[in-house]
Amino acid sequence: MTKLDESSPQRLPRPLDEQAWEASLSAALGARVEVRYGRATREVIQLRREPQRIVVRLSGLMASAPPEIESALAEWIRGRGRRGAAQRELDRWIDARLRESARVSPTKLALEPEGEHHDLGELREHLRAREFASDFGAAALPPIGWGRAGRSRSRRSLRLGSFDPFSYSVRVHPVLDSADAPRFFVRYIVFHELLHAALDQPPDENGRRRVHGPAFRARERQYVDYERALAWEKEHIHALIASARAGRGLRLAQARPAARPPKDERGWLQRLLF
Repeated sequence: MTKLDESSPQRLPRPLDEQAWEASLSAALGARVEVRYGRATREVIQLRREPQRIVVRLSGLMASAPPEIESALAEWIRGRGRRGAAQRELDRWIDARLRESARVSPTKLALEPEGEHHDLGELREHLRAREFASDFGAAALPPIGWGRAGRSRSRRSLRLGSFDPFSYSVRVHPVLDSADAPRFFVRYIVFHELLHAALDQPPDENGRRRVHGPAFRARERQYVDYERALAWEKEHIHALIASARAGRGLRLAQARPAARPPKDERGWLQRLLF
């Protein structure tokens, strides 16, 4: 095991290999630490305490950790995984690296953009030219596809689209792959999710993530079909939920209004979370 001067963690070689991490953590914790790199992408740090040693399994992205992240990891282990400043610092750094990695090398997903009635890939390229030319430039837009078909259990809400920053991908609910779902509305859902990709930011220093911040809302309100799309959604939210619960595409002809409207009508409106 390499001998480490505790006062000079910046002298460790970069990138950090397993032996360098072992030296750093063993010196900082005054205990025997064994480090192994693994392939996990979501569980970046895994920890197991044994009578005579601490076993740490790290994702390969930790090889590029700067000195302050070395210190934060040691402090987190010393605190036995308690939430605090060290964990927040680790979370912020890991979150940013995962997002960056996903953009540079997106995960290969089996996404199907072409539906029976709407082609999400064509809508995405239309929006690139009209709305996002200055956001993505020549970079690849997130892969996009229809979500899995199946019955929804929700009676009061429906997530019509999602953007996953850690796979850098967009999914749209298959209830919208219907002749009864107008193209302008499906295009708005794609716009909303691509806007998340364009403005994506990691959590702040307190670990809070602003999904729909002021910049997002201001940009969304400028979209040409914004008011039209919200009006259409409000009018047809009952039919969307009913069709999703039945596991089929939207059917407006069979939609029936609720016998008694809910006390808070806003509870029925889809305010996209991602």
